[in-house]
Amino acid sequence: MTWKIISYSVINVPPSSYSAGYALALVEDEQGERKTAQVERQHAASIAVGTPGTIIIDDAPNGLQKKINVFVPDNAGSDRNVREVAFITGSSRGIGKAIAVALAKEKKDIIINNSVESEEGRKTVKEIERLGVRCSYLPGKINDEKQVGEIVEKIIQTYGQIDILVNNAGITRDKMIENMSAEMWDEVLDVNLKGTFLCTKAVLHFMVKQGSGSIINISSIIGENGTIGQANYAASKGGMIAFTKSIARECAGMGIRANAITPGFIKTDMLNPIPPAILGDIVRQIPLRRLGRPEEIANAVVFLASDKASYITGQVIGVNGGLRM
Repeated sequence: MTWKIISYSVINVPPSSYSAGYALALVEDEQGERKTAQVERQHAASIAVGTPGTIIIDDAPNGLQKKINVFVPDNAGSDRNVREVAFITGSSRGIGKAIAVALAKEKKDIIINNSVESEEGRKTVKEIERLGVRCSYLPGKINDEKQVGEIVEKIIQTYGQIDILVNNAGITRDKMIENMSAEMWDEVLDVNLKGTFLCTKAVLHFMVKQGSGSIINISSIIGENGTIGQANYAASKGGMIAFTKSIARECAGMGIRANAITPGFIKTDMLNPIPPAILGDIVRQIPLRRLGRPEEIANAVVFLASDKASYITGQVIGVNGGLRM
């Protein structure tokens, strides 16, 4: 027998202010009979007025009553877990692009993002689509709460879910502290740290409804060690590590994991300003005696986003050739 939702409301469960424990729905069958039924958290993102489904009788979780009506949407087995959706910020090139391509090879649908639309971004989308997955290009500034909200809303409208968030976007504005302006400090913190917060906050709303998700923050070895001339960058990346641990603690009970990756010196455009002689000195300090490749960061992301890392949360994974042990 098919039932349809007439109305519903989400019930919040303390202590988390955004933890949707379940929804209560008023449902009606073809003959007009109505019942009140519980909708489990993992299905909350897929219900609306008019959603069809079935009623099953289940044991009550709280022990106050023996049996309850549970509404299971017809799309519960088809819309979810068919193909995971990954949103990667700063992903038109470099490490972000490598992450997007690696996740696409694992048959994830991909959302590419950078601050403004570019030919690089469009080429990346075409490259990913050739791997046989869906890919959307949603440029926008991650330090702008309105733009972030619009991006995430478009993802939900198109894909119905967000399973993986990779906070990768980052910038540098290097100066010695005495020569660093407040504007340079603010600009780096605004993108690297505030942007991570805004994207995480926007995505969490839907991950909580799903009852699952993986958040991976691309920090840096600089956030662990500090360095000369990059106090703003070091502060932003160190903040990302602390933020990751806070997410992990807040969300562990909701099926959401959060981890950070701290790349060492990776062969990307960000190393271009470093004079060759200095870069050579850096490489000689790395136990593996070479720069890292973007694909090696991507491999770590693929692992952390997978079920193979299902018992890993709140951790900082160094991918640095042994530079920090």
